[in-house]
Amino acid sequence: MTAIRFVLSYMKRLKLKYLLTILCVILAAAFSFMTPLIIRFTVDSVIGEAPAELPFALGKLSETGSLLPYIRANIWLAGLAIVLISIIAHSLTFLRGKLSAEVSEEFARRLKISLYDHIQNLPYSWHSKVQTGDIIQRCTSDVETIRRFVALQFVQLGRGVFMVLLLVPIMLSMDARMTLVSMVVVPFIFIYAYVFFRQVRHRFQAADEAEGYLTAVLEESVSGIRIVRAFAREDYEISRFEAAANDYREKCRRLITVLAYYWSSSDALCLIQIAAVFIFGIGWTIEGEISLGTLLAFSTYVGMLLWPIREMGRILTDMGRALVSIGRLQEVMDTPVEELETGIRLPEGTRLKGQIEFQKLSFAYDEAHPILQDINLKIKPGETVAILGATGSGKSTLTNLIPRLFDNYQGKILVDGVDICTYNRKDLRRQIGIVLQEPFLYSRSITANIGMALKEIDPAKVEKASRETALHDSIAEFDNAYDTVIGERGITLSGGQRQRCAMARALVLDPAILIFDDALSAVDSETEQIIQRNLLSRKGRATTIIITHRLTGVALADRIVVLEHGKIAQMGTHQELIAQQGAYQRIWNIQHLLELEAS
Repeated sequence: MTAIRFVLSYMKRLKLKYLLTILCVILAAAFSFMTPLIIRFTVDSVIGEAPAELPFALGKLSETGSLLPYIRANIWLAGLAIVLISIIAHSLTFLRGKLSAEVSEEFARRLKISLYDHIQNLPYSWHSKVQTGDIIQRCTSDVETIRRFVALQFVQLGRGVFMVLLLVPIMLSMDARMTLVSMVVVPFIFIYAYVFFRQVRHRFQAADEAEGYLTAVLEESVSGIRIVRAFAREDYEISRFEAAANDYREKCRRLITVLAYYWSSSDALCLIQIAAVFIFGIGWTIEGEISLGTLLAFSTYVGMLLWPIREMGRILTDMGRALVSIGRLQEVMDTPVEELETGIRLPEGTRLKGQIEFQKLSFAYDEAHPILQDINLKIKPGETVAILGATGSGKSTLTNLIPRLFDNYQGKILVDGVDICTYNRKDLRRQIGIVLQEPFLYSRSITANIGMALKEIDPAKVEKASRETALHDSIAEFDNAYDTVIGERGITLSGGQRQRCAMARALVLDPAILIFDDALSAVDSETEQIIQRNLLSRKGRATTIIITHRLTGVALADRIVVLEHGKIAQMGTHQELIAQQGAYQRIWNIQHLLELEAS
């Protein structure tokens, strides 16, 4: 029922059209049943002399007056009736296909939009745990699987059920014994289809998961192709992809093997059933117990009865696959979204002062591995603070908590004296400009990349931000300047240009809080000095947190915080810290010595 509710939730205002689709299926099946009756009537009553036996009192109607003699004199009318019935049946089938395609495509469109919207609003913590390839797999292959089931298999399921319900009474009205013979194998096919469905469902899930992993490996390898080529790791990546492809092939082979067993054995059962109809039917026809027309009608009806029932296996198979896909999508859709609109709203144009305070802050991604422990730190409005520490000491995690990318921490984080948990997330994040450790750029123009945080892109603001990050001169050298479309993930730019573009994207907002997470690691020393001078000129306009490994990055800092194992080990100015024994003094001595040796 959960799966049905999931499908129906995306079919609002489509149910009537879908009911028309099912009606077309029923009418097409009803008209197709008429052809064997006409053949039987023609053979037994028009060519032969037997009384007309047609359902719904049509037999008595045909015998009244001169209707039957007229048909005998114009036997071509029987052929014309079959042609007209076939045209009507096929027209209804065409209409069914058209309506089901319209419904399924609109259903898939709604599902994709809803899924994409939901994924966009899922918490940062969720995105940090899932594979991109798996998300792509769910948004494409799984949606298509459900769409196909809605368009074809579900309609065929209704067709099969209706054909059995309507065809059996018609067959019983002609001959009860032949009906019994025609249905001897039917219960076994139903049972076999159900058992097969139970066996094949988990194989579909395994194959889908293997395909998702294969997509993830492909996406990761293509995205990191420069690293692969730089380290000559082509053979390793090929073998890794080959292993994933072999695993997917093996799981598909197991699935196809089960399918092959089902189709071959169900074919055998159906052929046995057809053979039984002809063996008993021919014998009873020779003995005169049934007419030749009845035998011909049953030989047609047994095919109409068996093949839809046999198709139940395929329908149940596709249902199993669709249920797996629905389950995978529900897993995403049931994940709670990040509440962006709740909390204290900041009036349009309001700018925070930028005071930040951490009170007894502790954080862990999992309980066994604490990242931050008992952090107490107060940053004044407009102050610039540099954070240093070894890899894994919690520097990036500390700054990621300010815009509420993670909420499962202990203690408090205050901005302007207000707990950040009470702020509206959107409004809070619009006050913060972040340059992440690994800047991400879109395959769009430079203007679009820098100005994406603005509600309306202002070329003047974009150019000003690019000048502050020493990027303007590089952009001016491009053929299309700011309209230059950079490659996927900014691949056409150098590492330093990507970092400066990301910095410009943060500065263009003129935020109250700026966070630079190792933002100058790929920039040369000369460019770094230019950027630092530009940032010094705007010092005090925003509270700035700089995460860095190089001591040259602390030149802007009013205070320096040194983290060790998730705790504040030292805090003070540059002069204060180099006079103290500790991590900062060791880093200073090492880097200072290296600079002397290099000179």
